[in-house]
Amino acid sequence: MTVGKVMHTNLVLRYYAFAYDMLSKPAEHAGLAARRHELLSLATGATLELGAATGLNLRHYPQAVSQLVLTEPNPHMLRQMRRRVAKVRPGTAVLQANAELLPFPDASFDTVVVIFTLCNVPDQRRAIEETTRVLVPGGRLLFLEHVRSADSAIAAKQDRIPLPYRMLGCHPNRNTLGRLELSELELESVERGYVPKAPDIERPMIVGVARKPP
Repeated sequence: MTVGKVMHTNLVLRYYAFAYDMLSKPAEHAGLAARRHELLSLATGATLELGAATGLNLRHYPQAVSQLVLTEPNPHMLRQMRRRVAKVRPGTAVLQANAELLPFPDASFDTVVVIFTLCNVPDQRRAIEETTRVLVPGGRLLFLEHVRSADSAIAAKQDRIPLPYRMLGCHPNRNTLGRLELSELELESVERGYVPKAPDIERPMIVGVARKPP
């Protein structure tokens, strides 16, 4: 990658981090925050969130979470996340890390959380393998993810991956449920739904729980 491309990518990531909360507000107020809260109420024990962005999930974690670790590869998101951690949940660990190469021993966490993360990771299969590795036997993955639309016209739009999504590394056309079904994890529940107030290629989503076999 040339110096110019690196600088351009860094600028895009910086702007995205700056605008992330503002861009998220319409969907959050229209019901997405409630979906986050419902899903994260299931988190227990030592909990790891991958791709935590600016930390929007912090206020939704229950007291049953005894330890919370947030990872995020974007350094600009990390700066905002750390500010939110200081205000909302001091003591939360924050690390810069990629989901495909987690700096934790095997069987470190009771719960792993991915919310709008598996559509962004460069290697989705590897990220799910790493998630499985760091979960304790019987531990759970809580997921809420953009997925490929069942509507062929919208799926065709997703497949083109419009420029803003391409620049951010987002793949809204991924069959994430299929990838989870092929993994070692056992699906406990899956619900299909829609992200409110979102562009049509971002709207299809799945929410659910998968468990690592004992």
